[in-house]
Amino acid sequence: MISTHDIIAKIGDLPSLPSVASRINAEIENEALSAKTLGAIISEDSSLATRMLRLANSAFYGMSRQIASIDKAVMILGFDTVKNLALSVSIYSFFKQRMSSTIDVKGLWNHSLGTAVCARILMARTAVKLAEQAFLLGIVHDIGKTILISQCLSESEHVYQMVREGDATQEEAEVKVFGFTHQVIGSQLLREWKFPEAIVTGVKAHHMLPPELKDCDQATSQLCHAVCVANQFSKVLAFGNSTNSNREAIPSVLWGHLGIGRGDLAAVSAAAREDYQCILQSWNIST
Repeated sequence: MISTHDIIAKIGDLPSLPSVASRINAEIENEALSAKTLGAIISEDSSLATRMLRLANSAFYGMSRQIASIDKAVMILGFDTVKNLALSVSIYSFFKQRMSSTIDVKGLWNHSLGTAVCARILMARTAVKLAEQAFLLGIVHDIGKTILISQCLSESEHVYQMVREGDATQEEAEVKVFGFTHQVIGSQLLREWKFPEAIVTGVKAHHMLPPELKDCDQATSQLCHAVCVANQFSKVLAFGNSTNSNREAIPSVLWGHLGIGRGDLAAVSAAAREDYQCILQSWNIST
């Protein structure tokens, strides 16, 4: 049975994400880091810089003045927001290079984007400082599926056939075919790419319920709660295709952790639809 290390080794020539992400994650810990330096790192990837500026100037962030450069974006939006945005845009390139598959990778990306949008909205209601991290976790929560599709297509098709025919859940089918889940391979790759530990852990644990998150710190648990709920929101709102269209009931304990009641659902859904369309337009992504 193939191991997670074997699959990562098979990936080979990756997009520019690893080096850019690693440099951003390393430099962000430097207290002397300036907006200009961070901007210069991001600007080395022209496609990344262009998409970042489009989104920074869109209604998604609601800025009252035009942001003309990456270093200005850093100063106005803040280091953490720009860092997470840069990593999120880089992930889009990773998905985009794998959209020729017979499995709907584009739909999977749009689902991930929808999950990110919903997670950001949900987290902003209870822990606004974690909202951008929630967006990033939503973007990457299913990256393990993309890895498995791109490197083990026939096996992945077998997994999705099992799920469609009701023979197994997504996780059960993956364990039967691969010996591990997409959460495990995704978190391992992100650790190789030096993503923040909260994101690495969140990818591995985003399907877990509160009792299973007892070993996680509070911030990571909050991020997992938001993405777990956002994942179902994205399905209900028909944002892309998660490869597993089965909608799961959201446990009441998660609603409580996020401070969301039934009376909030319409407002959250409306905001999610607006933000989702905003990002699709700013990045020129078709549905």
